Formats: sequence, structure tokens, C-alpha cells
Amino acid sequence: MEIQQDIDLAPYNSFGISQQAAYFADVRQVADLQQALAFAQQQQLPMQVLGAGSNTLFTRDFPGLIVQMNCKGIERLPGTDSVKAACGENWHDLVKYCLNNNLYGIENLALIPGTVGAAPIQNIGAYGVELAQLFLQLEAWDSRSGELHCMTKSACQFGYRDSLFKQAAGQHLIVLSLTLQLSQEYVPRIDYHGLKQAFGGAEPGPRQVFDKVCEIRRGKLPDPGILGNAGSFFKNPVIAVSQYQALQQQYPDLPAYDTEEAASVKLPAAWLLEQIGAKGRRRGGAAVHAEHALVLVNTGSASGEDILLLAQELSDAVLQTFGISLQTEVRIV
Repeated sequence: MEIQQDIDLAPYNSFGISQQAAYFADVRQVADLQQALAFAQQQQLPMQVLGAGSNTLFTRDFPGLIVQMNCKGIERLPGTDSVKAACGENWHDLVKYCLNNNLYGIENLALIPGTVGAAPIQNIGAYGVELAQLFLQLEAWDSRSGELHCMTKSACQFGYRDSLFKQAAGQHLIVLSLTLQLSQEYVPRIDYHGLKQAFGGAEPGPRQVFDKVCEIRRGKLPDPGILGNAGSFFKNPVIAVSQYQALQQQYPDLPAYDTEEAASVKLPAAWLLEQIGAKGRRRGGAAVHAEHALVLVNTGSASGEDILLLAQELSDAVLQTFGISLQTEVRIV
């Protein structure tokens, strides 16, 4: 494997932001990763692991080594309903593989951009299903000890769009593979409002759910190949029921969804942003998508700083209006 120098990162992030990486490594096997880690250590370089760049915003040139994880491979473990996939596989391709092999449970997570390796880091979720619900185990490389770890669900410390790997205590762990526990017996998960409304009380099959999720996502979210974006920029905030009840006095139409904790509810960040008139706002080459207030886009000339400043402007307005602090779902580099 060759360590490349002075690489434009525009092709490696879905915002299409043009920033330079001093060094870049395309990792396709563990030996490549070991070589990249040794190089960064020898040169005393900061290092950033990257998948498809679908959840990353670069705001300046990166002075160290970008390690793109491109390990490939999908297999059904013999005699089980479990599927193991390498970190560099495209997530949507894994969903299609499972559906084509009559393994169910993952169809609600169709068309989420990014790689398999990024999925547990973010604990991705959509339409009533979270990765943690399907998780069996993963393999991670310890960049400090040079050891391979097999990690259970509890070890990964999954939370809402969160995991150990996003915390300081897990920064040295690099996901190599993910194993999911699926089922040959299909149980539809259509309690999520958008799906329940779409099927009108009918019980769909897995292919119908897959197709409908793809249709909804394509209708709501712009194609990053045409208009640079990273999907939802902010997380849906979780607040105390008491705070929600107080807000309802002023905003009777404020929607909320149950969480696993009885004392808290989840609010749709898109609704909050719509109330402050976010749709269509611009800063430099950055804009809020006209159809979805949660999506910030690169209109073609945006810098990472443009997008970050627009996000901060929106977050400040929501805080001032509702007393709610929005947290970014996108990773800022």
C-alpha cells in the first residue's frame, strides 16, 4: 500500500468539500492498517479514520493522515441467520444482500448512506429500527496495543446515535467488521408514523417495506451526488417530559415521540427548525434544503466553514426560541 500525499478530500466526503489531506491511506486489509498506523506514529501525525465520508464535514485542511477503510467481504455465517460484513462494504448493499438471502430485520435501514464500519459508530437508525437491535458483535483493531478485539453489544455502549467509538475512551478502536443477528421469519416493523401512514393498516412484506423506505428517503433527501449533503445534520433532541409539557403551553402542535425512558420524550428537530424559518436560509455557498429543514447542502461553492457557521446560526435560533440545544449528528473535522 502506498501512502499518498496532498490529496483533495472533495471526492471522499458527501458534502463535496474541497480540503487537503497531507497524507492519505487506502486500507484494504489489516496489513495496510498496520502500515498506516506505523507511518502516523513514526511521523508523529494526527490521524483520522474515514469510511464513505457521508457523515463528515471537513472545515479546514487536515495536517495528518486520513485512513480510508475499504476492507470488503460479506458472508452468512454457516448454520446461522447471522451475517458478517467488512467495514468497507456499502451499507445499502448489505441491506440488499440480506433481503435477497431471505434474512430479515434490516429492511427499515435501507438507503442509509455510508459504510458498514461507520454504522455501529453512529448506531444508525431509521423508521423505528436501530442497529443496536440487530447487533451481535464486531471486530475492532486497537491502534494502541496492536490487538484485535471482538466486542459485544454491552462493550460498544450504544446510545441514541452514539457509541463508545464516538467517545474519548474509544478513539483508539477501529472497526474492521460487523456481525448482525437477523431472522428468516419476517416480522414487519411499521409502527413509525411515516410507514404506518404509507401502508394504511395493511401488513406489507419485507420487499414492500424496503421499497417504501427507499421511496420515502429519495423523496425527502437530496442525492449527494447532485447536491452535496450529509443527510440529517442535527440529532432529534431528547428532553424531559416536564420540559415538553411546559413548551406545549406555548406550542400546542409540538410533536413528540416516546423514548425508552418514561421521563423523557424525543422531539423532531426538523419541526423546531421549520418554526424558526430555517428552510432556504443561506450562508455563503451553504443552504438549508428547501424541502427538509434538517438537511444542510453545498450549493456548489460552500466551504466547510460556511456549512458550520450556518449550522451554528440555526442551533442558536432554536436555543433562543425553545430553550433546546441541538446536537450535531454530523462529525466535524
